[in-house]
Amino acid sequence: MTNYIILYGHATCPMVRPIKGIFLLTRIPYTYVNIRQDPAAAERVRKINNGNESVPTLVFPDESTLTEPTVAELKAKLATLGYKVGWAAWLVGHSWHIFMGCVILFAILRFFEIL
Repeated sequence: MTNYIILYGHATCPMVRPIKGIFLLTRIPYTYVNIRQDPAAAERVRKINNGNESVPTLVFPDESTLTEPTVAELKAKLATLGYKVGWAAWLVGHSWHIFMGCVILFAILRFFEIL
C-alpha cells in the first residue's frame, strides 16, 4: 500500500492536466504514470476498467479507484482522505469548461458582429 495517489494517463488525455493541477494546488502527493510508456501500467488500467484503457484512472492509498472522475467526484473522494480542494484548485479542474465557454461566447459575439 502506498501513501500517495497514482494517476494513470497519457499525453493526449485532456483531463490529466486539470487533475494534476488540483493535486499540485492542494499539495496532494501523487505519482503520474503514462500508460503509453509503461506496458505494465496499461495492463493495470485495463484490469481496473474491464479491459478498457480509460484515463485518467486514479488509484488511492486505500486501493480504491476512480476512472474519468468529474471534478465533483474527485473533490468528494479527496475530502474522505482529509484534503480540502480550494477555489483555485476548483478553477483549475474546470479550466477546460471555462475555456470552451469563452470560445463559444467569442464565436457568438463574432457571429452577431458585436466584436
